Amino acid sequence: MLLDSLVAPLATFLAQPGLAPAPAPQFHALGEVRTSLYFGLRLLDDDFEPADEQTLLGIAIDVHEVDSISSFELGYFRSFGDGSSDFGANSVDVDACVHEIWGGGRWTYDPWAGSLHPYVGVGLSVLRAEYETEGIGGSNSNKGWAAGVYGHGGIEWTIAERWSVGLDLRALFSTPAKLQREVPLDYYQAAFTVSWTW
Repeated sequence: MLLDSLVAPLATFLAQPGLAPAPAPQFHALGEVRTSLYFGLRLLDDDFEPADEQTLLGIAIDVHEVDSISSFELGYFRSFGDGSSDFGANSVDVDACVHEIWGGGRWTYDPWAGSLHPYVGVGLSVLRAEYETEGIGGSNSNKGWAAGVYGHGGIEWTIAERWSVGLDLRALFSTPAKLQREVPLDYYQAAFTVSWTW
């Protein structure tokens, strides 16, 4: 048939050695991505009272080459808390929240050639604080931006082929955010992490 006479030479040509299409590059042969969830507590600067003790939630990724100790990390945190301050017979209720986007470098070590992996990281953050008060004189809402430098460290424990849990300790030093007054968003925090490498 005419169709066979056209297809057969093409099939013979493509079957020659060295003309087979190159396999598509496999990303995971070159690098890995780790996704981590954070659950913890954050202690903000005293100027953030009475909402300076906050619950922390977050998500992050870090990307590294196979067998390399260095990686790039990027993440998002949200911390929130509330409290009240007494002024004589009156009180003011406070609700506060801090959003943070951060990124930097991370170095993970394997000193024991086992399942425990200590790490350190440093980088930059952009933060947005929301501070709402209700009480004397009604309610008031303030929002402000700040930038900061963070450092953190911790240890991860590999519990399965691609799963690990860990403890992360972090500190951040920031520029002031303009809320009811200029308030630094400096903090210390401790978080439990659950990570999956893919």
